[in-house]
Amino acid sequence: MIAPPWQSGPAAYPGPEPRARTLCPYCLNHIDWSDYGEVPLVKNTPDGPEVLTRAPDEPEVRWRHRTLGAMRQCHGDGDPHSLPADYGDLDPLIIGLVGASAAGKTHLLTAMIAQLERRKAMLAPELRIEPLDGHLRQRFYEERIRPFLEQRRVLPATRRSARAEFVYALRVSSEYTGRTHAVGFFDVPGEHYHRYEYEDTPFLSLADAILYVADGQQLRTGDDWNPWVPDPGFTHAITQLLHTRQTRDGLLPPGALVVAKSDMLAGLDGTVAHWLGRDDETVLGDLRTVEDENEAAYAFLARHGAELWLAPFHSGSPTTLHFASASGVPPIPEEGVFPHRDFRPTRVLRPLLSLFSATGLVPRIDTEEPGQYL
Repeated sequence: MIAPPWQSGPAAYPGPEPRARTLCPYCLNHIDWSDYGEVPLVKNTPDGPEVLTRAPDEPEVRWRHRTLGAMRQCHGDGDPHSLPADYGDLDPLIIGLVGASAAGKTHLLTAMIAQLERRKAMLAPELRIEPLDGHLRQRFYEERIRPFLEQRRVLPATRRSARAEFVYALRVSSEYTGRTHAVGFFDVPGEHYHRYEYEDTPFLSLADAILYVADGQQLRTGDDWNPWVPDPGFTHAITQLLHTRQTRDGLLPPGALVVAKSDMLAGLDGTVAHWLGRDDETVLGDLRTVEDENEAAYAFLARHGAELWLAPFHSGSPTTLHFASASGVPPIPEEGVFPHRDFRPTRVLRPLLSLFSATGLVPRIDTEEPGQYL
């Protein structure tokens, strides 16, 4: 978790400070970030990773140019893996996406990051947001943003990989904390959560915030409400989080629970239609209505048998509830594309801004206890 703000009022954006010990979010081993022998600076070449070292008489400008696009290589578990070059110099903030397969995690995160980059100048003067790593940003754009938001294609299911790594990372300078933060996002296949494959989700043990994604489509079968709403995949994550956080505060990290694909519910319930129709996510000041959305979403989910989805909200940790749609419309059956008409991300930034508030990047929002909604 991020330390509480150390001052009030405007603050400068201080540069990175050397950090002696850093926990690798990929292997969970301590590494000495200040030791370039232990965590070397590397750059990919056609012949493989090249370790970069600075010659004694090398000009500063040439060294900085040569290290553009470089990474830091961790050997914490014996298997080399790379982290953004500045990660250990900044205050880390890990955000994990949790949910079942096909819940809409990948589409939601893609729309969320795209909207954040497009609207970041409108959000708030308290934050300065930039990509943490250029190569990671370019890969995210080519593999996710371009096919989904430019070509309206349905993205393939998240691939299983040998190691869970950041799918995207931001450099967020917060005037409120007076610090610069490395905000990293993890998105892994939903199968890991249903199969309790804890070895494939190490990032959850370090997570500072969780984005819980529940599939709104599961609330209906045809035109009828589903009488048994399945487990959205949260149980695995909650078990791991509670077990690994016992040495901390024993509570779950702050969360935002998103009813994804809410566009498929808007025609069946006036509550969903009301919230999807609101334009209140472009500035941080509009988060003042988050308490109203919490109450409405809680009542909606309880009314339609989705009590399993509310487990994070009943955990005792700050958790907000949201209606959102990455596309605004369902895909065309069997074509693998979304229709042009009415295609647009809807209220996808609000959950992320709520997490920024809950983790202290911006002033916190007070919300009622779950019992107040019963």
